[in-house]
Amino acid sequence: MRPKTRSISGAALMLAIIPIFAGLLACMPEYVPLGDPERSRIDPGMTGIWYAPGDDVLIGNIIFMQPWDKRTWLTVNVALELRDEPDPELDDPVDYDLSTYEGLVEAFGELVVEADDFEMSLITYKVWSVKLGGETFYTWEWRGIPNPDEHTMEPWFWLDLRIDQETEDRLVFRTLDPEFPPLKEAEKTRKAWERVVRKHVDNPEMYTEEKMVVRRVDEEHNELMTEILVHAFIRDSW
Repeated sequence: MRPKTRSISGAALMLAIIPIFAGLLACMPEYVPLGDPERSRIDPGMTGIWYAPGDDVLIGNIIFMQPWDKRTWLTVNVALELRDEPDPELDDPVDYDLSTYEGLVEAFGELVVEADDFEMSLITYKVWSVKLGGETFYTWEWRGIPNPDEHTMEPWFWLDLRIDQETEDRLVFRTLDPEFPPLKEAEKTRKAWERVVRKHVDNPEMYTEEKMVVRRVDEEHNELMTEILVHAFIRDSW
């Protein structure tokens, strides 16, 4: 799978299964973290719960962004996937339009206590921001499991996203494409990649083709989304 066609939600699923299939590491795009988490400052407007639509693999993603300190967020992504064989004793989740925020809320409003029709992949990130070329970029540093090469808790994978804010409650995510020639040819260092990003910030070829529109979860649904997170955490722990 080429980075140019990989969606953000698909990348999230890859992250969830790599600890089980370590051989897939060779297929992952190689990112370099942008910015310095010790010099970053959080944007309070990003804090909260967000919903990102899925693709042909995932139903969607629920993204919890909470400040860890004044510089970084602790971000938890719950990636949702429909099981092949839903529980026959529950309402069929396929009856709901799970490709939409409204359909997902309606389905989980009834099924969240026994949401066994859904696969839930829980992924934790350390997130920080940096301004480059007048635009805002976020580094998502995957945290939570040992580095399979070093056998330590040091990070071993990053995603670099450009964040464009359409409205207060709607964002657009665009992923850097590591196969973009100037990035691919640059040294694998933060400063080298930042120089490339500044120079080509308005070049669409530097980004993957897909844009993901992310919306803030309505305040009235925050409790429901938190229940889904807790349910996913309990599953992940088992």
